[in-house]
Amino acid sequence: GNFGVSARLGESMFFVVEADEYDSAFFDKRSKFVHYHPRTLIMNNLEFDHADIFDDLEAIKRQFHHLVRTVPGNGLILAPKQDQALTDVLERGCWTEKQFSGEDGDWQAHKLVLDGS
Repeated sequence: GNFGVSARLGESMFFVVEADEYDSAFFDKRSKFVHYHPRTLIMNNLEFDHADIFDDLEAIKRQFHHLVRTVPGNGLILAPKQDQALTDVLERGCWTEKQFSGEDGDWQAHKLVLDGS
């Protein structure tokens, strides 16, 4: 369920953050997510969004590539194999292990039941 607060630190060694490419502040136009330096990065999708900040999809891809470059060499990047925009970003250069989800990827999900939450 929901926590009722924006974050909660538990007992696990893992901390999950949902982040996007929107700018950090009026004085820092870099995407928020470049400040987080994840060891494991899960990218769900990349599409044109935030037209008030970005001119086009290519500008967003540049920000995602900056994010990819913050993941250390001993980290891991997970992405859907069928997302061409994310594939384009990873093909720009990445020194981190990559794994992919999807029918012909490293990870698949079967017999899912959507609950609407």
